[in-house]
Amino acid sequence: MTTHSGRLRAWILFGTGAIALGCAPPMRPRAPHPSVAPTTQPTAALAVDVSQIGPMYRELLAVDLSAVARVATARNLDIQAARQRVEASRGRYESSVEAIFPVIAPSLAYQHLEGVNQAVNGTLIHTTFNTFLPALAVQWILNPGRVAYDIIASKRRMEAAQDEEQGVRLETARQAAVQYYELVLAQARLGVARQAVGEAEEFLRISSVRLRSGNGLPADELRARAALASRQQDLALALNAFYQTSVLLTTTLHLDPAVTLVPRGGEVAQTTLVREDLPIDELLNMALRFRPDLEAARGLMKAADADRSAIVWGGFGPQVQAGYSVGGIGGNAAGQSFSIHEQQKGYVSTGFALGLSTFGQVKVASASQRLAALDVQRQVDQAGSAVVAAQQNSATNARVIPMARQQVDAAQEALRLAEANLRAGTMLAVDVLQAEDAVDQARLRYVDAVVHYNQSQVNLLAAVGLLDRDTLSVGAARRAGATTRP
Repeated sequence: MTTHSGRLRAWILFGTGAIALGCAPPMRPRAPHPSVAPTTQPTAALAVDVSQIGPMYRELLAVDLSAVARVATARNLDIQAARQRVEASRGRYESSVEAIFPVIAPSLAYQHLEGVNQAVNGTLIHTTFNTFLPALAVQWILNPGRVAYDIIASKRRMEAAQDEEQGVRLETARQAAVQYYELVLAQARLGVARQAVGEAEEFLRISSVRLRSGNGLPADELRARAALASRQQDLALALNAFYQTSVLLTTTLHLDPAVTLVPRGGEVAQTTLVREDLPIDELLNMALRFRPDLEAARGLMKAADADRSAIVWGGFGPQVQAGYSVGGIGGNAAGQSFSIHEQQKGYVSTGFALGLSTFGQVKVASASQRLAALDVQRQVDQAGSAVVAAQQNSATNARVIPMARQQVDAAQEALRLAEANLRAGTMLAVDVLQAEDAVDQARLRYVDAVVHYNQSQVNLLAAVGLLDRDTLSVGAARRAGATTRP
C-alpha cells in the first residue's frame, strides 16, 4: 500500500507540473523603440517671465517640462490605478496556474452512535460505539483542456494589463506636457493683457491731457475710458484662465490645487521630437507596432479566443478526478477499545458532464471574441486618426512659425518708425500706442504658434507610441539651450 501511494503522489505531481510548463506561454519580448528625433533643432524660442504673477491662494511653484514629466510619472493616480490592475491580473494568472495542483484537505471526524443500528446482514441490533477518523486527503479534479486555456487567457490578460499600464503612462505624459504648454500660453496671454492695460492707461492719460489743454474732444476721453475698461476685463479673464490651467495641471500631477503652478522663467524653444522627413505611412506603421494600447487590445482579443476554447473544453472535454488520503480509524464498542489503525484510500476516475447550457455559453464567448476584434479595429482607426491629425497640425504650425516671426519683426519695425516720427513731431502718441498694441498681438501669435507646434510634436510622438518621461526630459534640456526670443 505504501508503494502504491508513493507512485500515485508522484504521478499527480508530474502531471500537474507538465501542464503548468506546457500551458504558460513565455513572456513576450518588447521591441526596442527606434529614435525618431532630428539631429538638428530649430532656433525659435520665446521668453517666459513670471515676475508679475501672484499666487491664487497659497503659494507659487515654478515648474518646467522635465519636472512636470517626473512628477506626473511618480504621483498620477491613473498610473497608480493601472499598476494595481496589473497586480490584480497577475494574481488571477497565478490563481489559474495554481488551480491545476491538487487540494490538500486535512480532516478530523468523530462519530458517536447509541441505540439501534443495522448490521451487514440487514438485521437491527442494539449497539453503542464511538469512532475517530483523522485523515489527510489530496484531491485533484480538473478538466485539462479548460484549465490549459484558462491559464492562457489569464496570461494574455496580464500582458494586456501591463500594456495598458504603459499606455496610461504614455497618455499621462502626453496630457501633462500639453497642459504645461497650455500654462505657458496662458502666461503669455496674461502678460499681453497686462501690457495692454498699461497702454490703455497711457492712452487715457494722453486723452485727458489733450482735453484739458483744449486740443481734444470729450468723446476721445470717453473712448479711452471704454478701451481701458475693456482691457481691464480682458486682464481679469486672462488671469482666471491662467489659474484654471494651473488647476488642471495640478490635478494631473496629483498636487494641491490651491498651489499655483507657473512656468519656470527662461526660454521655451520650438522643439522637434519627430523628424519632419518621416512619411505618413511609416508613422502609421510605427503606431501599429509600438502603441501599448493597441498591443493591450490585441492581448484582450487573444484572451477572448482562449476563453471560448476554455468553454468548449469545459463543456465537451473529459474531467479527470483523483484523490488519495492517509489516515486512521479507531474507537470503542461493546466495552472494547481499539487504537487508531492506519487507513489509506485512493481513486482515479474520468468522465464527461454534458449540458445544453454549454451551447449558450459558447455563443456568449463567440460574441465576446468578435467584440474584442472590433475593439482592436476601432483602436487602430483612432490611432491612425491621431497620427494623421498630429502630423498635420505639426506641419501647419511649422509653416506658421516663420510667418509669425515675420509679423513680429514687421510690427517692431513699425513701432520703431512710429517712435521716431513722434520725436520728429509728425505722428501722435496715439499712433505709437497703436503700434505697441500691434507688437503685443504679433508676439502673442508667435507664442501661440510655438506652443501649438510643441504640443503637436508631443501628440505626434505619443500617437506613434514612443513618448515617455525621458523623451520629455531630453526635450526640456534642448529648450534650455535656446537663445532666440521674439
